Amino acid sequence: MRESGAVFELEGVRFGYKNKEILRGINLTLKKGESLGIVGESGSGKTTLLSLLLRLAKPQRGSISFFGQPFEAMNRQDIRSFRARVQPVFQDPYLSLDPSQRIEGIVGEPLDSLKLVSDKAERRSKIADALERAGIDPGAMRRFPVEFSGGQRQRIAIARALVCEPEVLIADEPVSALDIITKIEILNLIREIKESRDFTLIFVSHDLPAVADIASRIAVIDRGEIIEDAPAGELLASPRHERTRLLLESNIEL
Repeated sequence: MRESGAVFELEGVRFGYKNKEILRGINLTLKKGESLGIVGESGSGKTTLLSLLLRLAKPQRGSISFFGQPFEAMNRQDIRSFRARVQPVFQDPYLSLDPSQRIEGIVGEPLDSLKLVSDKAERRSKIADALERAGIDPGAMRRFPVEFSGGQRQRIAIARALVCEPEVLIADEPVSALDIITKIEILNLIREIKESRDFTLIFVSHDLPAVADIASRIAVIDRGEIIEDAPAGELLASPRHERTRLLLESNIEL
């Protein structure tokens, strides 16, 4: 199938759970190479939106397309390709890494599950390269997560996302569990990787300044609706919606 269109295009996406509407008519288009920040308070619908984008849940109404192909039209081969091309980095590095696995197994998991390498030498080379790009010594492959700090664990999680050379990186609150110094380091790392690899980035957080530091465009979600979507500089300088202004003021010290 020849691909066309935006990386992601959402039209009228709705999702609810136990008679509660969580997302209400989401319309969103993401172009190739963009850095999109999605900002909202806890309970605004950010995590649910990411679950839909990652195909971990299905919208109850509306449609989601990936490079012009509707999610519902994807066959097994399409889905496997999607899993390699779109990779997540989750919030808590203490929970997202299996403590019983060595770093080599953790970072190499996407390669194994998606059958992206043909031999052990290629696998080890890709793991070492991903670790190095994330700022972790490849010599740490045989160690366990418990031997690393929170910031180092998040770097390992980033390496796991990078190992299959994704076209889209989705980072869900990747710095919220870190101290301020480590937060800055991880933000700088993601920015540097984005500049060198030029993938499409979705960065989700309740921390508007952190998002503005890395995203060129910001969408603000509130109670299941996107209430504002604008270039980052424009949104920070003159937010149009009252909820955006309140969100900015609540994070101003950060």
